Amino acid sequence: MKKSIIFFLSLLWSVSNTFGQMIYVNAANTSGIEDGTEQHPFNTIKEGINAATAGNTVVIQSGDYYPEDSWSGNDHTLFLKAGVRLLGSGIYSPRINGNVVDQEVSNLSIEIDSLGFDEFHFARGTIAGPFDGRNIIRNCWTNLISLPFGAGIPLNDTTPGPNYGFLIENNSLGSDGIIEFKQGAGVSELSVLNNSCGYIYIKSGAGYTYLIDKNDVFYGIFDKSSANTTTISNNHIYNGLISDLSGGLGGETENEIIVNNTIKANENSPAFADEEYKAGIIAKSSSVTIRNNTITCTGNVSGIRSSAGAPMHIIDNIITLDEVSQPNPDPYEGTIGIFNYSGWGYVKGNVIHGGNLGYFSKAGTVEFANNDIMNSYTGFYSMGAEVVHHNNIQNCKGDGMILNGVKGPVFNNNITNNAGSGIRVIRTPIDLGGGANNGYGNNVLMQNGNYDLYIETSSEQYPVLYAKFNVWDHDNADQISQLDIRDGRDSTGLVTVDFTPWGGLGIEEPDNSGVVICPNPVRDKFTMQNVKCHMQECRIELVDLYGKVVAECVWETGSEVMEIDVSHLSPGIYFVRIDTDDKYVVKKLIKQ
Repeated sequence: MKKSIIFFLSLLWSVSNTFGQMIYVNAANTSGIEDGTEQHPFNTIKEGINAATAGNTVVIQSGDYYPEDSWSGNDHTLFLKAGVRLLGSGIYSPRINGNVVDQEVSNLSIEIDSLGFDEFHFARGTIAGPFDGRNIIRNCWTNLISLPFGAGIPLNDTTPGPNYGFLIENNSLGSDGIIEFKQGAGVSELSVLNNSCGYIYIKSGAGYTYLIDKNDVFYGIFDKSSANTTTISNNHIYNGLISDLSGGLGGETENEIIVNNTIKANENSPAFADEEYKAGIIAKSSSVTIRNNTITCTGNVSGIRSSAGAPMHIIDNIITLDEVSQPNPDPYEGTIGIFNYSGWGYVKGNVIHGGNLGYFSKAGTVEFANNDIMNSYTGFYSMGAEVVHHNNIQNCKGDGMILNGVKGPVFNNNITNNAGSGIRVIRTPIDLGGGANNGYGNNVLMQNGNYDLYIETSSEQYPVLYAKFNVWDHDNADQISQLDIRDGRDSTGLVTVDFTPWGGLGIEEPDNSGVVICPNPVRDKFTMQNVKCHMQECRIELVDLYGKVVAECVWETGSEVMEIDVSHLSPGIYFVRIDTDDKYVVKKLIKQ
């Protein structure tokens, strides 16, 4: 008990020391005795504010308060005093029935905590700094928090001076409530944390650092500001989007960052009313990094649409769209997992399900790598020049890849089980292995409904397309050329494919080794026979579709049969690679 009393007294001293004198307000005081003490509080907030000086806290007891001043057509307005803190006492009470406005000429900050009111407006004009403390709005419930304050005092003819910083935290604004920044240029930190609202708008001038983090937003976050450093992170968007149309800073610095947000977007969301296209994230800023977001789209809504400048990075996002049964012939109009019409950057590690197109690029992207695209109508359509590697494109209703100008190289991709062609080539040159860009090949092109590689272009300048070292459905040259590749051998005038040698996982000629694997397909264990190894031992590796070694063992000289356990592996296609005396032998293995 003694420790509790000591702690309480210590806390009271700390609060008093931080915020100075406490002035009390209670609307229920009708005694006629008012001096601002806890025993005899003022009964209007205005009286408490008038009695306060900078550093004081006005403590407002539960009840309804009706301010009587006028501002901008509202006859119920409470004016704040710079340097004075307002502190409510209770949940959803006290309640100011009207607007709260700060239009002081001062560089002192204000704080509002645990109060309800209709709207808040911070409408100060331009004033010189420095501004030592940020203004704080915390634990309040309202419909609008609006910050239309003036620009900072210039330090010189071109650089904006210091300006008002803000912390807007843990406020509840309802499903249609708005937090908006409309201030002129300045230099300060502006944080919007853990609020619940309908919309967040950033329409400010240049020079600020924004953190928009951990908010529950019903409809959308819209950044239409000038050149600022902005992070939009860890927010939950229930039915709308994040739209970044800001100026940004450009260059090679990541300064517009959209990261770790969860977005659900329905085509009927009111957030799309003024948008040209519908997408979970729209980025038209001078630069942007979009990373680790989870986007779920319903109806005619795309995942990410970017026509940003550079750098433009789209990394490790999970995007789910409605599956489509009929493709939209215009790639600009259909639903797209990632629509990329941007400057240079990287598109890596994204997982995309559904949509008219998994990925569409007409951009300066440097690299498209380690992405998974599944169940789209067309998996990948690129008119850019990116290097394309280690992607998994499966189970599309049309073509896996359409290459319309990709120079590549294109290598180590798994393009399987698509209803159309695996890769469709519209324009050359493209290096699918062994071409001008020294492509590795190693693309696995198997079990596609049409040809694994479908050529539909002619070129006198580039009459041969190189696609060496790849893995095809068939395992001899005649079958590959007739059944897996459609090129100049099948239609006069088309580019011809040079696909030999094939087997990017080690085969450089058709396998005549005599090695037997049984059973194949396999569930748990398989045996190998007829491995011709005259060395002391031969290394055996089990390789997945990406070329990664997932198991390995040694075949000892004199052995006739070896049993290998694969029960721990996921179902799929693997390759058993055997390093014999003078060459690799590779056998395909199907794990059930």
